[in-house]
Amino acid sequence: MVDTSKFHINTIKSTANYGKFELSPLIGGFGHTLGNSLRRILLITIPGAAITRIKVDGANHLFTTLPGIKEDLVDISLNLKKVKFTYNREEPVTLELSKKGVGIVTAKDIIGNDLCKVSNPDQVIATITDPKASLKIQLTVERGVGYTMAKEQKTDVVGEIILDAAFTPVVKANYEVIPTRLGKKSDYDKLILEVWTDGSIDPLQTIKIAAKDMINSLSQIVDPKEFDEEVVTLASNPINTGSDISIEEIELPLRVTNALKKAGFANIENLIKAGRLEVSKSKNVGEKSLKVIDAWLKEKGFSWK
Repeated sequence: MVDTSKFHINTIKSTANYGKFELSPLIGGFGHTLGNSLRRILLITIPGAAITRIKVDGANHLFTTLPGIKEDLVDISLNLKKVKFTYNREEPVTLELSKKGVGIVTAKDIIGNDLCKVSNPDQVIATITDPKASLKIQLTVERGVGYTMAKEQKTDVVGEIILDAAFTPVVKANYEVIPTRLGKKSDYDKLILEVWTDGSIDPLQTIKIAAKDMINSLSQIVDPKEFDEEVVTLASNPINTGSDISIEEIELPLRVTNALKKAGFANIENLIKAGRLEVSKSKNVGEKSLKVIDAWLKEKGFSWK
């Protein structure tokens, strides 16, 4: 019997937010099997931390203009969604951002603690244009998996604003399979895995977590565990699953985002239903922008016609 569990894992390159790793030698065919499986898990189930709620001094709702601040609260909230954290506790934590006087407000102005730290301190949040103005925000950071939408959450706290939250720390994951030799045999695979993260987690650690998630799922086949929860099968539409995500999640130029919204494509679901050809007819949406959308949809597991 062939032992498929023995292979080497070598680090080719590793930084705070990028890792390139080599798994070899693998039995022929296992390169694509492991590569595709790990890539999918990396983009779906790796936990991370994000801002889920904010409370801004002087604002009771999202559509507010703050005196002395260049950006409105919608723009500020979009910037806050890009702030990433290193946080491993299950319970929510409250942080504070406080800045006064003319200048750019960045994520480094968020007062963290030993348990919760900002991973991208240079992320711009707002611009204060009046020497007498100030920006003070109370932030709730939570740990989670995947993506949660604000409309699915509720709050009883006056002035608290709920944000869409993208918890996944893996920004991108790719793999490549190269034929390799073991002794006199040349029918082996070498798997090259590349992982880009938001800097809140080590790339190699994400692969280890993904591998553990795969093992836990497969163990249910080998050694099934009973559970009491009722399983309800929902009517499925795999193309649209989770697709009610704001178009602003795709990093497009502002003029393109605005053009898409004006054309009626406010979220990912609208894009998918319309299809690439229909979206291409929108003003200011060129082939370059379409390729960015193509890549984003593919990375997140969506597809469009």
